[in-house]
Amino acid sequence: MKILLVRPPVPKHTIGLKHIMICEPLELEYIAGNLEGHEVIIFDHLVEKRFEKRFMDFNPDVIVSSCYKSGTNEVIKIFRWVKSIYPECITIAGGVHATLVPEDFADIAVDIVGIGDGTFLLSEIIEKINNKGTLVDVPGIAIPIAAGQLIRSSQRPYMPKADTLPFPRRDLVSHLKNKYYYLMHKPVATIKTTWGCWYKCNFCFTWKITDGTPYSRSPESIVQELLTIAATEIYIVDDIFLINKSRLAKLATLIKEHNINKNYLCYARADFIAENEEVIKEWATLGLKAVFIGLDAITDEELQNMNKQSLADYNKTAIEILRKYKIDTYGSLIPGADFEKKDWDRLWQFIKETKIYYVNISPATPLPGAENFQSLKSHLTVPEDAHSLFDLSHQLTTTKMPLKQYYRELLKLYAKTLLNLNSASKNTFRTLPSVWSINYWKIMAGALKIGAQLLNGHKHHSDKELAISRYKGVALENYDFSNKFEHPSFKDFINQKTKKISVQDKINIVS
Repeated sequence: MKILLVRPPVPKHTIGLKHIMICEPLELEYIAGNLEGHEVIIFDHLVEKRFEKRFMDFNPDVIVSSCYKSGTNEVIKIFRWVKSIYPECITIAGGVHATLVPEDFADIAVDIVGIGDGTFLLSEIIEKINNKGTLVDVPGIAIPIAAGQLIRSSQRPYMPKADTLPFPRRDLVSHLKNKYYYLMHKPVATIKTTWGCWYKCNFCFTWKITDGTPYSRSPESIVQELLTIAATEIYIVDDIFLINKSRLAKLATLIKEHNINKNYLCYARADFIAENEEVIKEWATLGLKAVFIGLDAITDEELQNMNKQSLADYNKTAIEILRKYKIDTYGSLIPGADFEKKDWDRLWQFIKETKIYYVNISPATPLPGAENFQSLKSHLTVPEDAHSLFDLSHQLTTTKMPLKQYYRELLKLYAKTLLNLNSASKNTFRTLPSVWSINYWKIMAGALKIGAQLLNGHKHHSDKELAISRYKGVALENYDFSNKFEHPSFKDFINQKTKKISVQDKINIVS
């Protein structure tokens, strides 16, 4: 079969790192790694153009796309366009948000929703469709049968043992490798060594998506993949990489034995860094250049309310240790909806005192699947299907200060931190490129684009802009949900799963 894997574009209103970083579509590379015997290509909307021509030239039997919540409507738009010109093409949605809220993909243009990691799930689906078999016995899928309504197969574990996964098919995007970067880390390759998380922060769904069970690869598997990667810059995208001391020690030994010379950026918790300086010291010699820390808040009370299971003092200690070994801190902070001017000033004082330069300031955003979503849902100021605004950069709940002022304070804090060239030169180790280099101006241009979006962030809440955020593409004429009911792979599944639905309800679904 001919299978097209698509990364959707970033929506118009989504604010974030898209202007200063673009990494390879790792999830699509993983599922491509388990599709032997099929003709597979990846199209990346973030760095490629003319999708329609590529689709028409390739003429795929199946198209697959995945996303976080912010990209939901973009996936539906793509699938509606596909169905408008080629109704026979099977459309499959997957990824994090499809696993958390598959109902959001119950659209006329979506044939199948994958629930869980897609690396093995997709290959099972493709095998059934290719052989005209029924999908009845494939666990972990949902089939839309009406707008907002779907039927599910049995549940499956989120994923198999991590070491059984194939290596990602980076060759499918090798022609784009110079377009993937993270700030000055360029070209950058991404690698994943753990799925899920050991902690249960109430604003995060990472631990819930794997039912609280992390799936980790062995050091041997990680090193074997590193040996296949040509790029020097390696972005380890685990939610927490620096956590298991024995695993890190074994991995360090293997990296030395194989004489692997890479630069690494990864995620860690502040408490681990504060309590394990010797690990940081060793990894600094291996090429650790930057660490993302979810600082999140600067008081014990705030951290406790987030169920962070860490202390504010650890944040400062962790930053000091990273500075000691000349490792940049990429710090994430979460201002609440109840922030007033004094709270923004406190954050600025913290940034100055700790001398961090690289910051990601993400307003607290209720996310479906997170522990605190239900309690915050009633405070949402935008519709849940305005998906593009759920980007961790918009404030989507009722604020104590006027919304426009809230965005202004957020923008000012960014500006005071990032436009301070004196701080950049004194407080960073993997410093910004020379002001005379094109890379410097590319980063600055990206930062200014983010600034412009934040400046107008309050306008994204207007009825006009919300309508744009909620837009799911053109309505499909002469196509309805019943088109799939006679397909050999869907028919038995739908008939079996709708046995308890009345005849009249079935008529209503079809019509």
